Amino acid sequence: MRRLSFPRSPSSPHMSIKASVIVVTYGQRGVTKRGLDALAAALGEQLGRTWELVLVDNASPDDTPALLRQWSDRAEVLLLQHNLNFAGGCNAGAARARGKVLVFLNNDTEVVPGALEALVAQVAEPGVAIAGPRLLFEDGTIQHAGVGFLRNALGVMPQHVFHHQDGMLPAARGTYELDCVTGACLVIRHDVFEQLGGFDEGYRNGLEDVDLCLRARMAGNRVVYRGDIAFVHAEGASRGAGSDLWATPERLAAMRSNDLRFIRAWGAMLDEDVELAGATWDAELHELRATPATGPASVVLEGQPGGLAPAGDEARAILAACAAGGPLVAARDEPFPRVAPRLDPSLRAVVLDALGREPVPGAPRIVIPAGAHSVHAVDGTVLRAGVVPAAGGEPMEVWAPAPDVAAAFAAAGLHERRVHIVAPTLQPVAVGEGGEGVLAILPAHDSRACEATLRTLRGVQDVRLLPTVAARGLAQAVRDALPGAELLDPCADERRFAAIAGRADIVLAADTDDLFERRALIAAATGATVVTARRGGPAATFAGAHHDLAAALAHADTTARAERRAVVLAATDQTLIAARVTGLVQRGVLAA
Repeated sequence: MRRLSFPRSPSSPHMSIKASVIVVTYGQRGVTKRGLDALAAALGEQLGRTWELVLVDNASPDDTPALLRQWSDRAEVLLLQHNLNFAGGCNAGAARARGKVLVFLNNDTEVVPGALEALVAQVAEPGVAIAGPRLLFEDGTIQHAGVGFLRNALGVMPQHVFHHQDGMLPAARGTYELDCVTGACLVIRHDVFEQLGGFDEGYRNGLEDVDLCLRARMAGNRVVYRGDIAFVHAEGASRGAGSDLWATPERLAAMRSNDLRFIRAWGAMLDEDVELAGATWDAELHELRATPATGPASVVLEGQPGGLAPAGDEARAILAACAAGGPLVAARDEPFPRVAPRLDPSLRAVVLDALGREPVPGAPRIVIPAGAHSVHAVDGTVLRAGVVPAAGGEPMEVWAPAPDVAAAFAAAGLHERRVHIVAPTLQPVAVGEGGEGVLAILPAHDSRACEATLRTLRGVQDVRLLPTVAARGLAQAVRDALPGAELLDPCADERRFAAIAGRADIVLAADTDDLFERRALIAAATGATVVTARRGGPAATFAGAHHDLAAALAHADTTARAERRAVVLAATDQTLIAARVTGLVQRGVLAA
């Protein structure tokens, strides 16, 4: 690997510059202009002052250099005579930079106010050398939410773990220590970048960011993924991805060369991220292998039945209900999830069977989006949704899980005759004995909501906390706010959750990203008193959930567990949703 020296300007080494933002370009003038305009709007008057801007052009074939010259009043502009690719361009920019922190930023990103400031502050934390944000496609789905390592034909290779998932996926919004973040927005301490010798220029526009992060980790530094910070990255626009030039033989050869270089350097040292996924999300990284199933299915269920999104639990519950007494269903993971919850073996078998089944021609489709930004074709379908999709479309009918969702669809213009309120379906759970005080479902993926929940619980005795994710710094935050509380590990399986909830007298369901409020309903099905902030949602409608923790504590009735259980089970019985799916088949509602 080429090692680099980084000369400083003797007149102002590091002085008042907070950070140096380095943008490398090659063609795509319009993309670059949009990215620079967003950067200027985000940093305002500080750009070119406390925030140094270094623009590096890799011998663009268009008039991009002319655009960069227009920024010369507030940027250092470096016009290279030859294309040094991403790694070489970044290294050339770093050699000119004077900030204590380097921000490598793709020209096809659109920074928002406060994002870079937070990332630069993150690498000021002792021991942290690199930080990166959550990046979104323009349609609101995830381009980058951290890197995990999975095995393929070459060996253990890096993967974007939540690629193309809904942009608000809770698991993607937490803050974690990972091995790698993407070079599209990579913030690194300048001294560490120098010590590592910069990016390895042997890579050609791929894997040089992963290699840099791994070398930083090997040197004892920490890499932090900040899922609470997000902005747009039009992945590949800087190289013309999506055009006829993208998959050229030259590009494919470069990708192959990058893969082989990476395997030679790291293949013997890397393992799959089994422990990371298990400890952080109670999940596993996998290449899902569906079970080949016999018999054609009369219904197609599309969503995230194999994924980690909360709406995936609703998809799995419908599959389980139909398996117990309904029509055969073929399931489709759209998009394909690389992170899957650790499920009860029997439920996992049901999901794999459905994923391996083929539908009959013209089978009706039930679409269960993971969130508002999940990309599905919904025209002519049955839409089982906890939120109105951002992309629009006109479903044949909507099965709304509660009145507030039905009202939202009506407000969006869907005729009320097409909207039906259908309670979420639950698998049978045992009544719990209670006696262990308050169980709080802690939205640890959302730092502000997490802090608010901890404040709400101050002064409450006998508290257990079940986090949605094992976010970085969570244990310390709990010790500071609630010294006597018990912090549990995340739990992705509903049957295991039911056992935990059944020991509680009161369950505070503080996770507002659970669109179907399934955890609140399961807790009520075990007999616990449930508290939620949402009025008009499934828990309030079908389980009589309280909306004030203090009032619930003051009037807690531990003798009414059987009555509460009976109410919620009557509304969420599996046979109800199985009968509805059967009716859908009998009516012959065709997919679009």
